[in-house]
Amino acid sequence: MIYTGKLYSAGSTVHQLVELVLDDAFFTLHAIPERTVLGVHTREAIRTNSRVGNLPREVALGNGDMLSIHADDTLHRWFDTKAGGKHSQRNWSLSSLENSAKWAIASVVLAPLMLVGIFKYVIPAMAISFASYVPYSLKDVASRHTLAALDRTILNPTKLDEDVQQRLTQRFESVFNALHLDHPDFNTQFRYTDEMGANAFALPNGTIVFTDQLVALVNNNEEQLSAILLHEIGHVNEQHSMRLIAETIATTVVITYFFGDVSGVFETFMGASNTLINNQFSQKLETEADDFALKHANAAGLTPEDFANALESLASASPEESDINKLLSSHPMLKERIEKARAAQSSE
Repeated sequence: MIYTGKLYSAGSTVHQLVELVLDDAFFTLHAIPERTVLGVHTREAIRTNSRVGNLPREVALGNGDMLSIHADDTLHRWFDTKAGGKHSQRNWSLSSLENSAKWAIASVVLAPLMLVGIFKYVIPAMAISFASYVPYSLKDVASRHTLAALDRTILNPTKLDEDVQQRLTQRFESVFNALHLDHPDFNTQFRYTDEMGANAFALPNGTIVFTDQLVALVNNNEEQLSAILLHEIGHVNEQHSMRLIAETIATTVVITYFFGDVSGVFETFMGASNTLINNQFSQKLETEADDFALKHANAAGLTPEDFANALESLASASPEESDINKLLSSHPMLKERIEKARAAQSSE
């Protein structure tokens, strides 16, 4: 049997075309077109990778050269037969599975189910474990650098009156103290921003930032601002920042692993998929923060109605939501969140 392949010299990316002449116990390589003999090789003197579909077999020769060759079943069996005539059952089994229609159909069905399981259960569980091992000192450094970067770019010093800042800070301190949480450094700060609008966000070290625009939106209402504060405390207490980082990295790795180094349409698909998946993760974390706020409202001297009113204030300054917003947004629908808070109020 004669086969055509490419021979790469040791340490080189340059190849020459060769013919492989197969015998029972060895094969001979001939240069093309000269037909000069380049070497005789036995099973004992070569190493080869496993058969993968119709991809070329790569064979490491005893002298360090590499042979790449398209093999038929006969040559595959020769490569997969060990010295003494014993066939490698592992390679034979892999080859059989790769060429089995039943296994191909099963993989089409099982692969999506496995991905759902990974994204829905494995990655979130892994993220929770990851977050619990991150020391506070690292969270603090990351938070300080993040806030400094925001202050250099989209955040400006607050324009709130000193008495307003002092009154709200004292109110927020009473909320922190009422919850009795095991956290070393909860604190609130105020910033003015044109880019972020009416907003509040929490950093991993317990720093919670309110924008002047949010304070103005709720007309300095302490109950509504305190309810929003509870939501942000929930993000810190549940370590959502660290979990989201872990989930984002893991999602990217999983998608890249399954779809490989793709381009064109697949690049577009991967980008959209990653965004949608991470938004769903974020929606889950927002829901957890809402639940925290509703659960601890009474302890902070508030009611679920205060949280519902705060959400209605945010809704008044937001564009009307549609079903597509639920898929693309990083937050759950405001309407659903308000209804949930009102339901918690009515159950008391």
